[in-house]
Amino acid sequence: MKKPFLLFTLKCSVIIYFAAFSSIDKFTVSRSVTQQLVDRGYWKVNCFSSATADNSFLFEEYSFSFDASGKVTATKNNTSIEGQWLEDNISKTITISFNNDTPFEKKLNTKWHINSINNASISLKNETSETLLISKL
Repeated sequence: MKKPFLLFTLKCSVIIYFAAFSSIDKFTVSRSVTQQLVDRGYWKVNCFSSATADNSFLFEEYSFSFDASGKVTATKNNTSIEGQWLEDNISKTITISFNNDTPFEKKLNTKWHINSINNASISLKNETSETLLISKL
């Protein structure tokens, strides 16, 4: 009596295991932006807006580069500002962090949810409903 029950339990466990891990793997590969950010070179901010204002002008003439070690660099007129970035594949977010004395710390320092990804642009949204659209230069 115990043998059929144990066999049934083992089969269910194997099915659940493969179903769970194949879904996570498929999800992380399809939504990961790390490789795209690092390999595509420089990026610009096309849109930075909230429900009440478009503040895209704050990022005019800045180009952003992301490296695999987690460093983000914003460059404008031969002046560079460095910060950190980190992608969380499971929660579909990117966290950006610049130092407190930079022009970006009040605008970009947050956790951004990944809305969409294509070959030329990435759309992000934060908890306060601000939208950030970056595109490849």
